[in-house]
Amino acid sequence: MAMLKPKEMAERLGVTVRTLQIWDKKGTLKAHRTPTNRRYYTEEQYLEYIGQSTSNNRKNVAYARVSTCGQKDDLKNQIDFIRQYVNAKGVILD
Repeated sequence: MAMLKPKEMAERLGVTVRTLQIWDKKGTLKAHRTPTNRRYYTEEQYLEYIGQSTSNNRKNVAYARVSTCGQKDDLKNQIDFIRQYVNAKGVILD
């Protein structure tokens, strides 16, 4: 678990450290505390805040079909195209 100082977190989010302090008081984005009572944030908190949670249980599935057996070559072309497309987007198919 990567620890981020308030300044690092503020830079990533494009806000000030003071804004993070206010968010911490309001409960919008709670900071963790060290034994010496200093604030810190985690990489997971950052990813969750920007909407990229690390615990993604979503599965990605592709679908291709043809109408007749004579179009099997078209089906292979569709599958190849889908695989190339998702690989270019960085998506992993299950």
